[in-house]
Amino acid sequence: MIISILNNKGGVGKSTVTQNLAHALANRGKKVLVIDQDPQANTTSILSPPTGANTLFNLYRDKLPVENCVYPTAYDGVDIIPNTNNTDTVEVDLYSDVQSSYYLLRDNVHEFAESNYDITLIDCPPNLGLFVMMALICSDSAIIPIEAGSRYSIDGFKSAYEAIQAASTTVKHGLKFLRAVINKVDMRASISKTSVEYLRRQFGDKIFNVTIPSNTDIQKAEAARKTVIRFAPHSTGAKRFKLLADELMELLK
Repeated sequence: MIISILNNKGGVGKSTVTQNLAHALANRGKKVLVIDQDPQANTTSILSPPTGANTLFNLYRDKLPVENCVYPTAYDGVDIIPNTNNTDTVEVDLYSDVQSSYYLLRDNVHEFAESNYDITLIDCPPNLGLFVMMALICSDSAIIPIEAGSRYSIDGFKSAYEAIQAASTTVKHGLKFLRAVINKVDMRASISKTSVEYLRRQFGDKIFNVTIPSNTDIQKAEAARKTVIRFAPHSTGAKRFKLLADELMELLK
């Protein structure tokens, strides 16, 4: 199962969800591959592949085989295809033949990921551009993080959902929207509580039951370049990501 994690809005926690969900799934016995499709490379920095590793830049520009771009991470059971800021420079070239570029990630990675891993998570950049479409075409399904209390995040969710639906009917038949996960929830704040209630009322079963709290341990973990599950395993944030992994595994059954 290959899952893209996307939202048109930045700062909603796509990378945080990707990193911690991967770690939680691995702790449940799943073999997980993470593809950092975002040239900001935040997920790469947290999962810590070896220095000097080949990245998506080399896969896209130099046509390296995918096997040469996969590395173990600091977390047992989680491997990564890392990224680098340089990959931004490749995007212009990819647009020169956009129809072929749409399928570049799928053609190079899909079969390898399906053959070697239980679950693959693709961390997408905060837009709906070429790199996101490449990820969706490579994926079987998608998850959209939403920041509680953010009107822009909800707008981003709607745009991302529409992109998934469009891709599923044009270039990637069978692509499914799994669920949205509400992130950065602070139920003490009225705007956050109202936002969660609105999302559940409007979108019902399109929302994961588990929400991710606004939690200082998650922020501290990112500053320490670790998942919160490793940095503060007994924190509320860590427990919620473990529950999110359980809910996802149940959904995938």
